[in-house]
Amino acid sequence: MKVLLLTGLGALFFTYYWDDNFDPASLQGARVLLTGANAGVGEELAYHYARLGSHLVLTAHTEAFLQKAWWLMPIVSTLGGRGKWIT
Repeated sequence: MKVLLLTGLGALFFTYYWDDNFDPASLQGARVLLTGANAGVGEELAYHYARLGSHLVLTAHTEAFLQKAWWLMPIVSTLGGRGKWIT
């Protein structure tokens, strides 16, 4: 019981004093390599990084996967990012 209580108190202390110093402006113009950008998490990350103005390099396992996601690049450009395709 003591271990559980100490663990809980430690977790509360840690989250209370967590210093989140992430600056989204630091990704403006940064080069980002995204693997699996044709769907799922990779696709959503492409949108997110594009909104932050990053330069994207999008990869997929095969060229066919990238061709299925051809519509992704104009959206990335519209959001403010730039990108290239790599298979």
